[in-house]
Amino acid sequence: MTRSVLGILAATAVASLVGSTALAAEGSMGDAKACYRTHCGKSVEGHKGKCGGTKVDDISTEKACTDAGGAWTTAAEAKKFEKNKD
Repeated sequence: MTRSVLGILAATAVASLVGSTALAAEGSMGDAKACYRTHCGKSVEGHKGKCGGTKVDDISTEKACTDAGGAWTTAAEAKKFEKNKD
């Protein structure tokens, strides 16, 4: 009987950890950071493209983004770059 209780407790603990980790990941997805252009054109070195506030999909690390001239930020914060047309 002691083994079955211990097994149930262990299974419950694992299930709750997995569930809470999944919820935490889902909740923070809206705050995920990525590389965004600060201006139009070639504002991100080696990545010709759209205007400020658009995401540079080819860059996935903060260092690579800042080295290329982009801004490592969230989508909500990147909206402020949309007004930069030069």
